[in-house]
Amino acid sequence: MDTSPRADVSAHWLLLLQTLTNLNAAPVSQGLPRGWTLDAARGAAAPRFRVTRSHFLHLEHVDGAGFARFRLRQPVRPPVRKGTLTWGWQTATPVHTATLRQRARDDSPVRVFVQFEDGRMILYSWGNTEGRGEMFLSPASGLRAVVVLERAEDADGSWHVERRDPFADYRRLFNRAAKAMVAVGVATDTDQVGGRAVAEVGDLEWQPGASP
Repeated sequence: MDTSPRADVSAHWLLLLQTLTNLNAAPVSQGLPRGWTLDAARGAAAPRFRVTRSHFLHLEHVDGAGFARFRLRQPVRPPVRKGTLTWGWQTATPVHTATLRQRARDDSPVRVFVQFEDGRMILYSWGNTEGRGEMFLSPASGLRAVVVLERAEDADGSWHVERRDPFADYRRLFNRAAKAMVAVGVATDTDQVGGRAVAEVGDLEWQPGASP
């Protein structure tokens, strides 16, 4: 048994680990689980969602766009120092003609988003040829920001695990003190350039005090 101070610290942060949505407890089903809402883009087909046996949120659509949103039971306040949001996802349907910096072509097969109490939002996006870690304000709205985590070449169906500090990203992107997280969710869009998108996202976990 490891009784070192490092082990004590790790156990402390593990106890603080918070699952943000209800995916892990949701039954296998078609559609979004209870507590989730779907906002479809105007004029675009709504994505189809279902909960898999592994408790992942599966999405699929052609030329569609929409946001599946889960409002947190309690807002998550910015920690004193740091914190980490963790999730896993996969897709095998890259959008090769997308360009996330151009409003007319800013499509992505899958995004995980965080919404803050001031209405601002960070979209952690599966990009095309953008650099991993590239971040910028969305061409669609100054209240939204994009952080590219994976590229089209990574969309081979393999599982990727992401770790981000959304409050640090907020401060860097919006150049102001971070607000509380009030909602998280999954978004997808191919309504600009067209095409099919299929992806899966696992539950989101928040660990205060942990570094990404």
